Amino acid sequence: MLKSRVRKNLAVGLVITAVIAALSVALADDGSEVTELRKSLIIGLLVTGAVTGGTWLLQRRRSAP
Repeated sequence: MLKSRVRKNLAVGLVITAVIAALSVALADDGSEVTELRKSLIIGLLVTGAVTGGTWLLQRRRSAP
């Protein structure tokens, strides 16, 4: 199903983002679950987007004639 590197990176990145977001909310001890969730989701999605976009650009550049 996930044959390309771009799809694999996207799937792995989204899973890691979800796990980190869940952990940050669970470990938030001062009652700021919403801000912790928002912060971890933003950072996770930005990193996932950067890695996936970089992989996509590299694949596109390699396949160009």
